[in-house]
Amino acid sequence: MSSESLSQKCELLLKEPEIRFAGFLDMMGNLVEGSFSDGIKPLKNDQERKKMFIEAILRIRTRQDFDANLGPVEYAAARRKNVVTFTFLYGDKVLFISAEPNVDIDKTAQKIMRLCSISP
Repeated sequence: MSSESLSQKCELLLKEPEIRFAGFLDMMGNLVEGSFSDGIKPLKNDQERKKMFIEAILRIRTRQDFDANLGPVEYAAARRKNVVTFTFLYGDKVLFISAEPNVDIDKTAQKIMRLCSISP
């Protein structure tokens, strides 16, 4: 998938009021494409975000060990006090989303999957 196409997906997601950040990561945890919604102040600095991205990739890779028995993970979400984070496999990339803390996790995940044409 081209960088332009990934950028368009991020722009589409960032139009949703509950989405704070949308980005695509490579399997090394590097941000390939993505940004914050206008007016959003990041809760972590660049170094802390990189660490969070690497951790997300490690979790995804670990979960894949169980795909044969349990089936693939559609998405993973974590509700924290200040933010909800989501990860979705997207080809050879990972879509990383942060959203406002009051979102309905399943409804938001379904919306993200619909907007990005991610099939369960």
